[in-house]
Order: sequence, then structure tokens, then C-alpha cells
Amino acid sequence: MIIQSTTAGYTSWRERVRGVFLVTLPALLLCLILDFVGGGVLGENFEKISTHYPLLLVVLPGMMDLRGNVFGAMASRLTTALYLGRVNGIRDGEVLTNISMAITSSKIPLMILWFVGLIQLGFSRSALVVLAIVVASALFIGFILGYSTAFITIIPYRHSIDPDTIAAPLVTSIADVVTIPSLVYLILFYERHPEEFYVFTFVMLGLLALMILRSRFTDEHRRSFKEISMVLTLLALIEVFSGSTLEHYSSMISRVIILSIMYPSILDSVGNFSSIAAATTSTRLNLAGPVELRNRAFVEDIGTVLLLSPIIGFLTNLIAVHVASIIGRSASMMWTFVITYPLLVLLNVIIGIVVAYAAYVYSIDPDNVAIPTVTTISDVLGTLYVVFLAGSI
Repeated sequence: MIIQSTTAGYTSWRERVRGVFLVTLPALLLCLILDFVGGGVLGENFEKISTHYPLLLVVLPGMMDLRGNVFGAMASRLTTALYLGRVNGIRDGEVLTNISMAITSSKIPLMILWFVGLIQLGFSRSALVVLAIVVASALFIGFILGYSTAFITIIPYRHSIDPDTIAAPLVTSIADVVTIPSLVYLILFYERHPEEFYVFTFVMLGLLALMILRSRFTDEHRRSFKEISMVLTLLALIEVFSGSTLEHYSSMISRVIILSIMYPSILDSVGNFSSIAAATTSTRLNLAGPVELRNRAFVEDIGTVLLLSPIIGFLTNLIAVHVASIIGRSASMMWTFVITYPLLVLLNVIIGIVVAYAAYVYSIDPDNVAIPTVTTISDVLGTLYVVFLAGSI
């Protein structure tokens, strides 16, 4: 049985530092490793995708961010529900309902991303195949991520670990790492067994319908679904700008191999820091209101997390150097990046706090909109940051 608590975060400075370095830091390091794993799978299959399924490259950045947004927001909602005593375990009906909401709320923005790619590249048979692959992947991975999110949120809470410090980063990184391999696998599945592939897709649709029928939607759930769908649709349009910026300056970035390798990790790690800030702020606002943000404990929670940014920045650069050597390219430490990366993190953490507070002030549940919004903003700012670094060399 989970004990209800109306106080979020850690209760002492020693406990806070211990939690950040023994729990949050390992989680962020795992996220960093997962980012490079996903990038390796994409690099190995990049030529095949760009040649036969080019529309998938247009959809991919937004699709990865969308999954992280949806299930990161779900983690934030479950954390608040845990502190309020509304969730008792992974098999709880509230968990099933939240998974149904997370999967279905992403379908409209996913269609927008596909339609934008269709406009850019024109209609073709491969465009319809890409749509089927994207839908099948979204459903299959959605089921996995849904229960993974519940596990990553509920189990730490049972062991007196604040889920806000680890759940959102782990969920978004797992989403990034499973998105690319799942798409590649489904491409191979379609090419080798097209009929079975379509059967698999319809089975996934049937499972979603069954899950929706078993869910218990309240007025609060319907309001949350409306908020999430609206925000995700808007953010999908913003992701188009981020992708266009990357495409426009791709030749400049490609000349600096270390930046090409670090690009996914920079976006994801900065988004992780801003997600932690947004989730921490959201939980405190929902538990005790704005007065909690003036609490010294809140400032210390955010401050100790910021202590990790120089470590993550240095390790991102160091790992990228070794990855470059593995693929036969020469690269070295970029000290401009190591020095300025913590400033980028600080900016995005501030944005995470402001977004969560603004949502609360305007009577929008920050658990629904804060993490999706700040991770998308992090993508845009991270892309501009990489362009700045490439242009300065």
C-alpha cells in the first residue's frame, strides 16, 4: 500500500545530495548511453531509410519528441496521483486510463507530422507505407512505454525516491531508444512479410480499442485529454520549425563531426533537465500551490540537479569522441561546448519552472502541458545552440 504524502521532494540537504548523485545522475548517464545506442541504429540504416522511405526522416524527429512528451507528461500525472494517494499500484485502473489517454492523444499530432512530410515530398506509395509503419510503431511502443512509465514512477516512490527526479528523463530516453529500432524492425517486417505486417497493425488497433473500453474516464480525464491533445498538436507544428532549421544548416553541422554525433544527446539531455524542473514544479504546485515555490527546499531541489550539468556536458563530449573513433572519424574535445552547455541547461531549467507556473496560473494542469512544452522548446533551443557552435568554428 502506498502511503499518501502531501510533501514532494527530499526533506534534508544530505538526503537531497545523496538522491541527486546516487539516483538522478545514474539515470541521466543511462539516458546518455541510450541516446548513443539509438543514434547508432539510425546511422546504420540511414541510407536505406533516406532512399526508400524519405518521408520517415521528416516524421522521425517530431515522432521521437512526441513519445517523450506524451509519456513524460503521464509520469508527471502519476507522480502527483501517488502523492495524493489516488494510485495504489501498476494494475490500478487509474494507470490503465492514463495509458489509454497517452496513446490516443498522440494520434492527431502524428497525422499532422505525416501530412507535413507529404506536402514537402509529394504523394507516393511509400508515403502510405510510412503511415502504416508509423501507426503500428506508435501503438506497439505505446503499450510498452505506458507500463514502463508506470513502473519507473511507482516503484521508486515505494522506495522513498522522488519520481520527479528520474521518471521523465528515463521515459523520454527510453522512448528515443525504442522508436528508431522499432521503426527499422517494422520496415524489415513489411518488406519480408507485408500481409502479416498489416495483420499486426490491425491487431494493435484492436488492442487499443479494448484498452479504451476498459478505461474509466472521468470528467477530469476528459479535461486532461483535451489539454494534452491541444498542446501536442501545437507542439508538433513547432517541431516542424526545429526540423527545418536542422535541415537548412545540415551541411554546416556535418562539417563538424563531433556536433553531428552529439546532436541527439544534446537535445535529449537538455530536455531531461528541463523536464525534471517542470515535473518538480508541477508536483509542488498541485500539492500546495505557488507558496511551495518560495520554499527553500524547492530551490535546493533545483540547485542540486543543476550541479550535474557540467558532468553530463563533459561526458557527452567525451563519449562522442570515442564514438567518432569507432566509426573511423577524427574528433577531439570541444571545450566551448563543455563550458557553455551548463548555461544552456540553466536557461531551459528556468523555462521549465516558468512554463509549469504559467500553466497553473491560467488554470491548466501543469502535469499535462509542462513537460511536452519544455522538451519541445529544448529541441528548438538545442538545435539553435548546435548551429551556433558549428558557425563559431
